[in-house]
Amino acid sequence: MLNTNAIVLKNMSPSNELLQATFLPDQGMNMISFKKGELEVIDQSTIPLFEERFAGLGALIGPHFHRRHPAILPKIQDESLFPHIARVKAQGVADPFSHGIARYAPWKATFTDSSVQATLSGKDLWNGVALADLEGQNFKMNFKANLTSVALEIDFDVVSDTDSLVGIHYYYHLPNGTGTVTSAIQSNYIGPNGKEALPDFIPLNNQNMMNFDLGKEADFTFYPFPNPREAKIILDTGLYQLETIYSCASQENCWQLYHPNGASFVCVEPISAQDPRHPNLTASSLKIVISIL
Repeated sequence: MLNTNAIVLKNMSPSNELLQATFLPDQGMNMISFKKGELEVIDQSTIPLFEERFAGLGALIGPHFHRRHPAILPKIQDESLFPHIARVKAQGVADPFSHGIARYAPWKATFTDSSVQATLSGKDLWNGVALADLEGQNFKMNFKANLTSVALEIDFDVVSDTDSLVGIHYYYHLPNGTGTVTSAIQSNYIGPNGKEALPDFIPLNNQNMMNFDLGKEADFTFYPFPNPREAKIILDTGLYQLETIYSCASQENCWQLYHPNGASFVCVEPISAQDPRHPNLTASSLKIVISIL
């Protein structure tokens, strides 16, 4: 069930429309809503995913990506303290905290009308268990969001004992079930067979601009061009456009495009690692600016 202890950031757009971004600090700092006027861009149909296993809506990524190898999973003494674990195990998933502990655990947050600052540490306790024991390492994460009159500005960073990363995994609604994603990208990517040249079904123009049709499924990792440390990504759903601009101090970054076949959502995921399954840094950060156009 969605926690009612929500933080709602508000501001007014230049056209006098109310902007709102709603976060749940007690449930992984999930951004459950991002609205301009009456237009909601976060896919509310993913609430069941969130309630089942902390996926869906506006989830975070980190300190690890996707699922760890079963051999390195930390032992959890009492899994009943975390009811979602039984549900994911029933689906054959070994990692109890896919995509990292950040999207599951309660964050410590302070906020104003238009901004929130939150921290998460391996020393924090969740149901009496240190988060370092759940993630398998000590770490410190900082998340800041500032809702201006034109955009949601996010600063997200991690410092950890082992190589880690941060990212966002926001589920954007596709009102018509499709749309396009446009961005200038490098000519290689990570697809089903690992890192390789872009396939023919992802053509680029002479400025390396991709215009990906979301009539097709996607689970790909792309790299910014021409500046390898920053990207501009435009989602056009037909009803609204969403612009994501991110920058990273290091070339250790990428962005993930995730859209299952026929899904009502698409995820545009800036991440602070070139290969999210094999990060190389113990300290990394992202600056992300998201605008509803």
